[in-house]
Amino acid sequence: MGNCLKIGDYLLDGDQIISALVRYKLLEPMVGQILLDEVIKDVPLSKQELFYTLFGATESPLPEDFEGFIHQWCQLKGVTLDYFNSVVLRELQVQKFKQLRFASQVESEFLRIKSDLDQVEYSLIQLTNLSQAQELYFQLRDDGADFGQLAQQYSLGNERSTGGRVGPVPLSTLPIEVAALFRNEQVGIVYGPIPLADGFWVVRLEQFTAARLTEATRTDLMNRLYNQWLQAQIQTMTATPGTIAVQSSIVQPNTMQSKAVERLPVAAN
Repeated sequence: MGNCLKIGDYLLDGDQIISALVRYKLLEPMVGQILLDEVIKDVPLSKQELFYTLFGATESPLPEDFEGFIHQWCQLKGVTLDYFNSVVLRELQVQKFKQLRFASQVESEFLRIKSDLDQVEYSLIQLTNLSQAQELYFQLRDDGADFGQLAQQYSLGNERSTGGRVGPVPLSTLPIEVAALFRNEQVGIVYGPIPLADGFWVVRLEQFTAARLTEATRTDLMNRLYNQWLQAQIQTMTATPGTIAVQSSIVQPNTMQSKAVERLPVAAN
């Protein structure tokens, strides 16, 4: 009898596992990870990189008994050495691969999508009646009426509960017509009525925060580039006839053995 996967009270054999992968839309993510294994297999990790990543310090000396340090780390984290070799090291390789492959592309990607990363805070009144929208616009523009009070009294959206204030939100999440006006960065100017599919907006820009290439933004953009790349690899694989198919259980040269845990490449230093 072959092996089965036990999940709670369920036992899944090979055919049922394949069916579940398809049914639960897990096949493509698994394909991506298998493709990734081939790409990262030659990405080395030095002992120094491992120590600094696991220990979280950059000034402490490298342990003389490095294998002992790894065993202690595994005991502290409650994981086996096999898990460390097959999961922890692999994830560190993936992170290093991201750096090697995509870090140099981050700045150009930031410049390309910067306008989508800019954030704004604004005041909003949503209405369905054009005449009423025009009247409130003139009160705000010419009479100096209080935007918050008018929003609480007349706005039909959720911003009514906040006195019309919205944000900060990415500029790219706003309707195109509104985003185009806010790109002028003219704080305090009232715009409207702006016709949209669901009615009319009267808005005022309160704060414009231009996106900056911080370390957090660098990480987000690098992950974005990585995910785009991986998705493209998956699509290429799944679109090629014959590359993904159900076959008999004859062991092939590249078959993944569940009991064989191979140590990932670790450089000497």
